[in-house]
Amino acid sequence: MLGDWVSACAPGEFEKQAAMMLGINELLSFAPQLTVDVVGALVDHIPLIAIVVSEEQRRQAVTLLSDWGLPAQQIHFVSMPVRGMWVRDYGPTFVRWSDGSITILDAEYPPADRPNDDKVPSAVAMLLKVPVAQVPITLEGGNLLTNGQGLCVTTWAIVERNRRRGYDQHKVSRILSDYYGFYTGVYLAPLEDEKTGHADMFASFVAPDVIVVGKFDPAIDAANAKVLDRNAEVLSGTKTRRGPLKVVRIPMPSNKDGIWRSYTNVVFANGRLLVPSYPDQDPRVEEEAMDTYRQLLPSWKIIPIDCGALIRQRGALRCVTLNIPWLTERFAMPDHRYVPTVTAMSA
Repeated sequence: MLGDWVSACAPGEFEKQAAMMLGINELLSFAPQLTVDVVGALVDHIPLIAIVVSEEQRRQAVTLLSDWGLPAQQIHFVSMPVRGMWVRDYGPTFVRWSDGSITILDAEYPPADRPNDDKVPSAVAMLLKVPVAQVPITLEGGNLLTNGQGLCVTTWAIVERNRRRGYDQHKVSRILSDYYGFYTGVYLAPLEDEKTGHADMFASFVAPDVIVVGKFDPAIDAANAKVLDRNAEVLSGTKTRRGPLKVVRIPMPSNKDGIWRSYTNVVFANGRLLVPSYPDQDPRVEEEAMDTYRQLLPSWKIIPIDCGALIRQRGALRCVTLNIPWLTERFAMPDHRYVPTVTAMSA
């Protein structure tokens, strides 16, 4: 156990970041153009650590990026024999101590057919040479939102997925407090019929006291319009260190075709915000979403990224990226050469 929230806390993604991890391994096949777009938006702005499964895949990535005129030599490629591109879900959670140092938290990632994915947090701790703590909870990172000051937002899916451990809401909250530094946890209803059950599919903090929450047109999805309205009510006025939490509503794209698009599954990167874009959707709805972020983050550069291909795999931008928070002392960043398979993982 790490101690209470006064000593350590999971930082917010809108805070200063040291680097960004990308799950390039599957992205190369599922969404190569998105790979190009994300790297192009970030490579000269923040250090990128890209997960690949082999030297051959690294060469494929370098060729793709170089063909688009991008400086692939600036990317830190790391080989990990993982199956999924969802590094947000299986990757580490970082907590920052009062002295600025970082500890990595390693929770259980549930898919049994992806054993190496569950080993990534400890492997990243070894790679970056930072301490790691095992957390006795089943948790996917997509279902964990933090305001950086001890407030956590998740969905009831986290309780359901830990019932096999014999946990109830109180036990889950105790672990989130003891390890992650959350003094308040808000449990929301997940979207009906959306498979992940994750909070980042409909919500995102943009400041310690501001959260955006999706809103459905009742004519498109009446049931989930009610779900999100209730979630917004639950969040509204929640205490933060800056005062009552402000809830800003943002439109949700249509899901009539069974595809669960989201404008909240975003990537924060030191003054740049990457927002999912869907060219086949109503441009008026998308412009409203982008304008919402422009108003909330006036000094940030808002960059739309076409997620039309990726979202069909049930995830968007936040799902395939992982923020590495700023540290008082620089961590041991891997060099720009290819880093072989981390020894903590089996090939």
